[in-house]
Amino acid sequence: MTNPSPNDTIRTLTRPPLVVQILAIIGFTGFAIPVSIIAMNQFGALGLLLAAFLAYQWTRLAGMGTEAQIDAAVKLLKPQVDEPRPSSGNASFDAYRSKLMDRLEEEQASFDGFLERLRDAKDKSEFDTFLIEREKSTSAAPA
Repeated sequence: MTNPSPNDTIRTLTRPPLVVQILAIIGFTGFAIPVSIIAMNQFGALGLLLAAFLAYQWTRLAGMGTEAQIDAAVKLLKPQVDEPRPSSGNASFDAYRSKLMDRLEEEQASFDGFLERLRDAKDKSEFDTFLIEREKSTSAAPA
């Protein structure tokens, strides 16, 4: 079984299920048509503007989750790790920033390792407690 890539995860998060899309379109249409009719009847040209605005919103709603929107969301949410750092024009500052960023990346990796060891220790402690409680309950039960 393969793990989904981060882009697949983002794609699933940005596109609602088909049922939700259909219900949203039906609900919006059921709201927009009566409101447009009443607004045009009561306010004339202003109602016509409202109807045009609601029609525009309906076209946006009907096209939600298009590939272009999903690709834009993926690009926005994707970490920019692979891109080289832009130069500030000051060589000494660039060298300082590069060393600092490398040090921070090393500290991040070290901290992630620490958290992993901490989680493992907690899991081991909880498991040992479970085994001790189970042993007590089995030895306390009459044979």
